[in-house]
Amino acid sequence: MAFRKLTVGVLLSNSSITPMAKQFSTGLKNGLKKLNSDVEVEIVPEFIGQGSRDLAEAAITKLVSFDDADVITGIVSNKVGIDLSEKIANVKRPFIINNIGEHLPDPEKFNDYMFLNSNHTWQQLWSMGSWGGKTFGKKGMYVSGLYDCGYSFQSMLSAGMESVSSGVTMPFALAPTPNPKEAGDISAVFEHIHHYKPDFILATFCGKEAEMFLTQYVEQGLHKTIPLLGLPFLLEPFTTAEPVEVYTTLSINRELKPEQLEEVSHAMANPFTQFGFETGLLIARAVKDQGGKSLQKAIAEAEIETDRGRVEVKSRSNAMQSRVYLVKNTFNGIKDEISRQLIGELETININHEDVKQINSQTSSFWMNPYLGI
Repeated sequence: MAFRKLTVGVLLSNSSITPMAKQFSTGLKNGLKKLNSDVEVEIVPEFIGQGSRDLAEAAITKLVSFDDADVITGIVSNKVGIDLSEKIANVKRPFIINNIGEHLPDPEKFNDYMFLNSNHTWQQLWSMGSWGGKTFGKKGMYVSGLYDCGYSFQSMLSAGMESVSSGVTMPFALAPTPNPKEAGDISAVFEHIHHYKPDFILATFCGKEAEMFLTQYVEQGLHKTIPLLGLPFLLEPFTTAEPVEVYTTLSINRELKPEQLEEVSHAMANPFTQFGFETGLLIARAVKDQGGKSLQKAIAEAEIETDRGRVEVKSRSNAMQSRVYLVKNTFNGIKDEISRQLIGELETININHEDVKQINSQTSSFWMNPYLGI
């Protein structure tokens, strides 16, 4: 039997925080193993630095004009994806974007060749804002490093708080970063925390800055007085004499039972591995079910079941099936010894919510790179 050739172009962003490119590539290869044996697959990686539009666009041009890629995927932000929508429409290749959802998606600016695989962090931030406002009070505070703040995190947190109460306040404090190649001055944010005395804090530090923040948070005794919310990337190893409690979210597309928490948490600990695996499975399913349809049409119709639940990548239905759960992490600084408690499912919103439409109509935040791609 003659082999069919399938060429998959992959856009890979660099990261000094987590090996996202390697994780995504590993997951993608494992997912593509589900291809029928009569399909010969070629994976063509293209490294795009920190995920800028210019590098991504140049890589797509090469993948189409030289490698004749049948489908393009990889890690890019929603902002870059939207900026490349005209390019993708012109080259007429399916483009499956993967990211954690640092920027709001805007389906109105996508086209039929563009697909999205994400766990929609913007959605989780709204849920935490809503829950934090209901649970702790109207005075929230957002603290972050320079490279973690240029996304939709703050606006979605604020919108979530405002959805439950009027008169909310949410100041923010950023760690100054005099040298872009070094960690920020984390101690500076604590001056503002002590001055403002918020009802709760949401922190989006990651990597070395997360370690520094957690250490000082405990050393200054704030873990005893101010509840701490954060993304899972805040749970970096740190060293202090006492554990800290951190509330984080877990977004999947199905019901989560308490006895499943550890298994699902470990499965989602490396989201880029999961995204790569899911993308590989989706491509394999589309090729299997393609029949006389175009690959673009087959991908639009493809659905798979994974640890996250049912996954599909049509941009207009994205985030519609997400369910956001709240997890209380008791963390002593050793990542293998985190004690997790499922608090419950949170109220959330989707891409058709008025808060999303309003924020999408405003000037977009400025970072082009996918979150952690620094």
